[in-house]
Amino acid sequence: MAEAVLIDTGPLVAFFNRSDKWHDWAKKTMSEIQPPLITCEAVLSETLFLVKNNPAVVRALHSMIQENIISVEPALSNPGNHVLESVLKYSDLPGSLADLSLVYLYEMQPKAFILTLDSDFHIYRDSKNRALRLRKP
Repeated sequence: MAEAVLIDTGPLVAFFNRSDKWHDWAKKTMSEIQPPLITCEAVLSETLFLVKNNPAVVRALHSMIQENIISVEPALSNPGNHVLESVLKYSDLPGSLADLSLVYLYEMQPKAFILTLDSDFHIYRDSKNRALRLRKP
């Protein structure tokens, strides 16, 4: 079974922003991964906010979703999820709903890692208190 790859906001923003210091890393890394990259609506919301709803990025994201390069999975709407409880658990961190939604999706995958630039993912743990598998620059 192939590894599931969950993508966070940072790599998406870097991918779309040629002046981002992580652009080359994001572009290379994303080209090496077998689609689909899995994400959630909260990550897309953060991404679009950070790129100021740039029409070219909106169109590119739309195309990537339509072509199943990116798969948008539900996190908050799944019955029995604990995303909001995790937000409370990590309320002393600058962690976001997007981060903790990815942690939830990570736990739903038998083999997964998170593609991120965010150091908070070193602090987050799965439900068995294990460190998350990450790919970072």
